[in-house]
Amino acid sequence: MEKKFVKFVLTVFLTLCISISSAQNTQKSRNYFPGNYSNQPIITLKEGFFNKTTYYLDGEKSSPKEVTAFLNSLKNEDFKFQSYQRKKNLGMGIRVSGIAVTISSIAYLFTNDIPPANVRPWFWASFGGGVLQSTGNILVADSERRIQRTINDFNAYHYSGGADAFLSMDIIDGFLGPKINIYEGPMQLEKDQVLTRFQSNPEALRLYEQVLKREKVSTVANVANSALGIGIFFLAVGFESQSSSQNDLLIPLTFTGVGLNIFSRFYERKTRNLTRDVLYKYNYQ
Repeated sequence: MEKKFVKFVLTVFLTLCISISSAQNTQKSRNYFPGNYSNQPIITLKEGFFNKTTYYLDGEKSSPKEVTAFLNSLKNEDFKFQSYQRKKNLGMGIRVSGIAVTISSIAYLFTNDIPPANVRPWFWASFGGGVLQSTGNILVADSERRIQRTINDFNAYHYSGGADAFLSMDIIDGFLGPKINIYEGPMQLEKDQVLTRFQSNPEALRLYEQVLKREKVSTVANVANSALGIGIFFLAVGFESQSSSQNDLLIPLTFTGVGLNIFSRFYERKTRNLTRDVLYKYNYQ
């Protein structure tokens, strides 16, 4: 029964990863919309705690409902902002379910001595919670990416009508965590090209250098978190335990992994918000 459950969970998870990652890694190589929105407000956003996004219209705080109504009022373009928002809400629900399962398994591990024979069932229950979290994260990341693209496209014509260079950001999931790519129109820029563009704006250049430093820290944290996950896997599943002392290692490793995961998400969120500030300064100031 345990093996069938594991195979089912892995199959569902891998299928979702492959299908959504394929969509994520496909960058649309097209020009911006043919409309002209020069008289419309600039849309900006900031990510908050637990992926709560705050939207702004010309710096004034707004709600997703208000942004949806605003975009729907532009009859010459079909913005799918509302459907992306629904997809994000679905992903959040799945993520919360996974977090609840994971927290329950960690609480059980912390308050009870798990006999060696029950370590593997505990691990697979915890793993199932992780799969739910990852699935939710993928759905949220994909919907947020599409929301960001919608805002990028709208703001590009607000800024220049598509005639001049406009820098935007795109976030993709990499092997060592999320990666921020910078685009000029449909063309992806290398880091040295981005730095060259920012030479004309010292404040944007200074902030972008901070972004590059923060990305290095995020990479180190993600590598450490992956190593911890592999260690927990082999400790719980890869080797037969000889005594209940296995718990003495599982508890600190598990809590260290949870702490690193929380730190990584918080740190990466601030890095993405900082990148948005950089692009705003470059494009509009």
